[in-house]
Amino acid sequence: MSENDEARLLHEICRNSSMGVEAIQQVLKDVYDEEFAYELHAEAGKMREFEQKADDRLNQNGREAGKTRPMAAKMLKSAVKMRTVVTDSTSHVADMMQKGNRRGADELKKAIHKYKDAGVYATELARDMIDFEEDNLKKLDRFKKS
Repeated sequence: MSENDEARLLHEICRNSSMGVEAIQQVLKDVYDEEFAYELHAEAGKMREFEQKADDRLNQNGREAGKTRPMAAKMLKSAVKMRTVVTDSTSHVADMMQKGNRRGADELKKAIHKYKDAGVYATELARDMIDFEEDNLKKLDRFKKS
């Protein structure tokens, strides 16, 4: 196991989850369907758990906790605003969230491959998060109208 690979993968988990939470917070302002809002709140809560686990492990290893880059967060806010200006329908927001989940899962898969010496804990945490994001894709389908 490489401590550097583990730290990098854990930082990627932190970045991925904090961006997911940020996106959810942005779209919740435009969600009027209570069931959909509940689902998004649950998703954000689980993402915070992933971030906390990664942060805790980084701290145990004497590393600084993962932090979101302010510029990335601002860009995300702008992108979400622009997309919801067009339409804030539940179907549209669900589609946006699916794209984010898909992107997040793909980025974590790449990170696992890139940091293959990360060790069991970080790799399993990343895989669990991938499973969670892929599961969200199915859950969000029910909020999309054909």
